[in-house]
Amino acid sequence: MRSMTGFSESTLLKDDIEFKCISKSLNSRFLEINIKLPGNLKSHEGWVREYIQKNFTRGKIDVDIFFTAPPKEQLKISDNFLKLVKENESIIKKHGFDIAASTYSELLKIRDSIQKDYVLKESSLRDLIKRSLLRLKKTREIEGKTTKIDLERLVTSMRKSIKSIKKMEKSNSKQAHKKLNRFKVALKADQKELNISEAFATLNKTDINEEIVRFNSHLDLVAKLIRSNKTIGKKLDFYTQEMQRETNTISSKALIAEIKNESVELKGLIEMVKEHAQNVE
Repeated sequence: MRSMTGFSESTLLKDDIEFKCISKSLNSRFLEINIKLPGNLKSHEGWVREYIQKNFTRGKIDVDIFFTAPPKEQLKISDNFLKLVKENESIIKKHGFDIAASTYSELLKIRDSIQKDYVLKESSLRDLIKRSLLRLKKTREIEGKTTKIDLERLVTSMRKSIKSIKKMEKSNSKQAHKKLNRFKVALKADQKELNISEAFATLNKTDINEEIVRFNSHLDLVAKLIRSNKTIGKKLDFYTQEMQRETNTISSKALIAEIKNESVELKGLIEMVKEHAQNVE
C-alpha cells in the first residue's frame, strides 16, 4: 500500500554546479504529471514522463529540476575557468585586438552566463531524476504502511460495531412485533381485519439482517483489499460508499435507540476509512 503524498530531493555536483531534482506528490483521483526542466533540458521531458507513468498510478506528481552554484561556490572562480579566459584573450590579441583587463564582477557574469547554458549528460540526468523519484516512491510506501495499520484498526472497530448491532437485532425484532400488536389492537377496536400483506411489509421494514450480512461481506472485501499489494484507493472508496448505504438503511429501519446510536458510531468509522481511501494509491 502506498500513500499519494510524499516528498524527496536528490542532488548532483558537476563542475562546481549543483543540480537538484525535487519530486513531490499530492492527492488526485488520477495520475497528473507536471515536469519543470531548464530550457536546455526540455528534450528529456518525454522519458521522464514515461518513467513516472511506469512507477506511479495515482497522484499529482511534480518534478522540478534546477541548477545553481552552492553558496560556498557562488563567489568562487575555478582555475580552469580562468585558464580558459586567458587562452581566449591571447587568441584575440594575436589577431591584433586590444583587450581591457577583466574585473572580478565581469568574470562572475561571464561564468554565470556560461552556466545558464550548461547541459548535463543524459546518463547523469537520468541518475539524478531516478534517484529522486525512487525516494519519492519510498516515502509514499512508508506513509502507506502507517495508513495500513490505521485501516486495519478501523476494520477491527467496524467488526465490533456491526457485531454489537447484530446482538441487538432480536431486541429490534421484539420492538417490531410490539408495534404490530399495537396495530392489531387498534384495528380490532375499529372492527377492521388485519391485512396480512401489510403486516409482513411492516415487519420487513424493520428487519436489518440482510443489511448486516451485506455489510459484513463488504467489510471482508475491504480487509482483503488492505492486505493486498495492489493499488486499492478507488476500490476502497467504492466499498466505503456501499457500507455507508447499508448503515444508513440499518439506522432507518432500527426501532431501538441503541442501534441508531451504534449506527452513528459506525458511520464515523466509515468516514475515517473514506478519508484514507482519498490518500492511497
